[in-house]
Amino acid sequence: MVKKMNRFKSVKFRTKLIIFFLLAILVVLLASVYNYFSLQMLIKDTTEMYEKTMELISIYRLLGYFQNEIETYLSTNSSDSLIAFYDYMNEIRGLADSLISNVVYTSEGIKSKNVGNMIINYLRHGEEAIIAKRGRDIEGYTSYYERTVKENNEIMRYIEEIMSYELIDTSDNYAVISRRIQFATKFNNFLIAGVIVFVTVMILSFSFQITKPITKLASYAKKVSAGDFDVEVHSDSHDEIGILYKAFNRMVISIKKYIGEIEEKARLEKILNEQQLNNLKMKNALREAELLALQSQINPHFIFNTINIGAKIAMLEGDMKTCTYLENAADIFRYNLKGLDSAVELREEIENVKSYIYLLQTRFGDTVNFNMEIGEDEGALNIIVPRMILQPIVENAYIHGISEMEEGGVITLKVCSDAENVYVYVIDNGKGMSQDKIDELLGGKNDQEINLSLSSKTGHTTGIGIDNVIRRLRLYFNRHDVLDIKCESGLTKVIFKLPKNRQQEEQNV
Repeated sequence: MVKKMNRFKSVKFRTKLIIFFLLAILVVLLASVYNYFSLQMLIKDTTEMYEKTMELISIYRLLGYFQNEIETYLSTNSSDSLIAFYDYMNEIRGLADSLISNVVYTSEGIKSKNVGNMIINYLRHGEEAIIAKRGRDIEGYTSYYERTVKENNEIMRYIEEIMSYELIDTSDNYAVISRRIQFATKFNNFLIAGVIVFVTVMILSFSFQITKPITKLASYAKKVSAGDFDVEVHSDSHDEIGILYKAFNRMVISIKKYIGEIEEKARLEKILNEQQLNNLKMKNALREAELLALQSQINPHFIFNTINIGAKIAMLEGDMKTCTYLENAADIFRYNLKGLDSAVELREEIENVKSYIYLLQTRFGDTVNFNMEIGEDEGALNIIVPRMILQPIVENAYIHGISEMEEGGVITLKVCSDAENVYVYVIDNGKGMSQDKIDELLGGKNDQEINLSLSSKTGHTTGIGIDNVIRRLRLYFNRHDVLDIKCESGLTKVIFKLPKNRQQEEQNV
């Protein structure tokens, strides 16, 4: 007996579980085979009666819906009723075909076949009534409708008669079927009870064998988690539980060893991190000093003040030409320092253009000719516009228009107005602009491209291109036709159309 117990303990849990499941499956299989053969006859008889009854009930119900859809469509001409009509017709036709094809040559079977043939004729007459209605044949669809009403009543009466006979036959067979069902139910309950008892006993046995050693192991694990590594578990089992106990003992020894190594490593890393933190603080302090030095070198106010002081020195030295040049350069810097998010009078924009043109003419001499035409309406110069809209256009006219001409290059700035708008023309006689480029500039861009438009342009002093000017004008005046570009008769014209009355707030600049 002791040897048998030891041999049983050495059997693996996997083998025990396989034996248990095989026994349980065998018992359930035997019960299932009996239930299968005992219930097949009951199911067959019951299904035949149920299907035949449900088929007739379904046809009976669908005929009512079908007739209702015929009446609805004939009275309302509704497309929904027409769709429902054909849906019901297809479903009813399938059931009628089933009655005809599955006929059994008994009195009830012949009646079912007759119902199927009557339904086929009824569906055809209903469809002809719908077709006549759609063809506006009033006499035709009225005649077919009356026929469908009569046939519908006859079919439904015939179905009711068949169903009454089926009910009588069903009541006669019910007592026999009921006794058979009661016997099968008692036998099934006995089998189920037996299976439950067997499975319960096996589950309790396996649960006790598995949970008891695991519970013991859990108590040891709790001590280890609390920091007590001086524990050692023992098991005389050679199955998976015995293997688990041995692995647990080795794990406790390894954890104790690793914790000592981790504590030493943490102490060393703490010292190293303190040193790295000090080095990082020193690097940050050095970088801040470098950034402050770089910022002082490129501060635009510093550049403006430097140019302004140079102009004063030139004036004191009597060099008025250099003084004027530096003063115009300083005016441009001062104008740019206020930023693009502010608005100015058109007059200030024109003065900024004059300063820029002076710098160009001083630098390039007679190769740059500038004409300015101001209309009689002096009040036109008082309208408020976004900052830096004219100088980038004039600069573009020079760089991409007349800069490559050795002589004869002319840039014209013209201002005129009417009752609603002020028109500003920037005209040059340079190499012109392709229509594709004009369409690209006037076509508009998305928000991401707006940010790209604000980045620096090669050759531009301000870093502002035509596309940026167009976008800011459209946002400022809340309209699309604020600027147009034309290239004709050897002249490139950029035409500003600036409304005198603006409704948007300044925050939209």
